[in-house]
Amino acid sequence: MNDVGQFQADVEAEIPEVRLASHPHQLREARTMEFADFQSVVLQNLSYAFTKPNIMDAKLGTVLYEPGAAEEKKARMEKQARETTIGSTGLRLTGCQVSSHARTTPSMADGQTWHAPSQTFMSTPKSFGKSIKVEEMPSGMIRFFPSPTDEVQSLVLPPTPPASASTTEDKTPIPTIGGEVPPNTEEVTLLEGIYKDHAIPAKTMLRVLALIDKQLSDLETVLQSLEMRFVGASVLIVYEGDLTRLDDALAQWESKIHEEDPLKPVEAEDDEDMIESESEDESEDDLDGTKEDEKMAKECPPVIVKMIDFAHTWIAEGQGVDEGVLKGLATLRSLIRGRKAELEALA
Repeated sequence: MNDVGQFQADVEAEIPEVRLASHPHQLREARTMEFADFQSVVLQNLSYAFTKPNIMDAKLGTVLYEPGAAEEKKARMEKQARETTIGSTGLRLTGCQVSSHARTTPSMADGQTWHAPSQTFMSTPKSFGKSIKVEEMPSGMIRFFPSPTDEVQSLVLPPTPPASASTTEDKTPIPTIGGEVPPNTEEVTLLEGIYKDHAIPAKTMLRVLALIDKQLSDLETVLQSLEMRFVGASVLIVYEGDLTRLDDALAQWESKIHEEDPLKPVEAEDDEDMIESESEDESEDDLDGTKEDEKMAKECPPVIVKMIDFAHTWIAEGQGVDEGVLKGLATLRSLIRGRKAELEALA
């Protein structure tokens, strides 16, 4: 083997295997698999169980660099913190690259909310969160948790609607410029279209927000007990955008609630357990397309809230909790509660 070949072999030997676990079957298999000679990074697709996943990524923390960062990076990150909402609130509404459906071609949207009348996702790019001021942050809550009467400005070109939707004669057209559909180009940053007539009623959205706030509260309680630093970490929030499946998921979730606490799930039955519980006795070979769709409808949780992005996380024993991250969580909970108050006035 020549020197180049040996170098490539040595590098490949140092890289852990990366395994993507989308379905609960695959996740359980990955968890129980024993790796004798190598390590694996197991990635879970949190949007898999959803039909129309509405996804928001909220960046947490007031410090955006590690202690050993170069002075140039420190200065750049401090400038970014000052010029965005994260410096003063510990929170910046960002996004993630997501699929418009768990089993379709991924779109490059930064954050998305399903808009049933146009059969497209309302996309919110990273530039939105970086450009808004603190007093404008509630507008991000409206984009992600719209009521039927809200009018939401289109910021980026929406994904191409599915073929079945494009042939529906009475379908509300996607946002246009001058009466014509704009070209499919990433350079489009602001369209004239307005998303309105959102499908999820205010009362249903209030149930979603109550679940999210409860899970954020649980996360906050855990972080208040940890002496760790979470540079670059985020909270990922996903909820079902299809009204029928959302209603079913909420009903299934609420049927498992303790009588003494109307927001507390049954012990040991969290959102992940709920996804997996119906799958124990069936293998993927037993699922054709129809059965899988039916199974997905039963397994779909109404809401998933997870803390993600731990590449720059470390134990900080004796240094106390991460105040910046807790500040960001408090800001996010305040925004959620503010949105709840607005919807309660409509319900």
